[in-house]
Amino acid sequence: MGMGVPSFVQHHGIARALVQTFQEAIGAQIALRGALTQEEFTRAFDLMMDNWPRTLPLFARTCRGCQDGRTDPAESVTLELPPGTEEGRRRDFVTRLMYSSVTQKVPEIADPVTGNVFPRVIVPGLQANLTALFYDKEWEAMNADARSIFQLTRAEREEEVWPRVSRHPTLPVLTHALFVRVMLRFKQFHFQRQSFMRRMTTAVNARTFSFADEHFELIFEALFGHLREEIRTELGRARMDVRYGDETSGHLLRIFDAFDTLRKQRAVPVRTMGGAVKPPATVALARRR
Repeated sequence: MGMGVPSFVQHHGIARALVQTFQEAIGAQIALRGALTQEEFTRAFDLMMDNWPRTLPLFARTCRGCQDGRTDPAESVTLELPPGTEEGRRRDFVTRLMYSSVTQKVPEIADPVTGNVFPRVIVPGLQANLTALFYDKEWEAMNADARSIFQLTRAEREEEVWPRVSRHPTLPVLTHALFVRVMLRFKQFHFQRQSFMRRMTTAVNARTFSFADEHFELIFEALFGHLREEIRTELGRARMDVRYGDETSGHLLRIFDAFDTLRKQRAVPVRTMGGAVKPPATVALARRR
């Protein structure tokens, strides 16, 4: 490229070349596995390349922001996290993305006594759990991917993230990859569930909010429930394995089986001494007395 070409245009071209190299490298493999035909794969990449010019303003903003010393554009996104959230947490894009999934599926419940609002009250515990699951370098790479999702969607509120992701030609794959990586950390489901509960209890003020099994079930389903649809069919499982590695779908199925078993066990009424029947636990904001 000539000397007069702006740096962001050069970066834009380099990124396009890398994507095209990626296409050439895995196209034959995907066709060989039978998850997609070569024609389908090529058509998907052609669609992405047709939309590639739309990403140029993002490269321009990023490069100019660096040159001018301005903040990363994604950091200006304002999600509704609990009051008192530290500024550093605004740069934790993984937790913000995961939490946006929770808010889409879990209605807010306010405790009239303490004023705590579930699920907002569990954000510090969610962050503590997510960061504990990965090494620093892994977390940095995931955070960079999550930041790019916020940059491309330009969502200003959590309810805007998922509709914009779903309308994007390529972001759903990148977004699901982050959720798959987190869920795969639950291969030892019962051990990881206990660790999750322990970290949540430590991070959340236990004097005013008690994080119970029913809260875990709500959060787990909100975070990963959408992946069930991805692996319901044989074709879906094949695509999952191609995108994220062999046996990925099998691991996810076993994790879901363990989770569903736990949920069924908790839904069964318990007969106590004397013959009384205790109903299954119900979700509530509990206050320690």
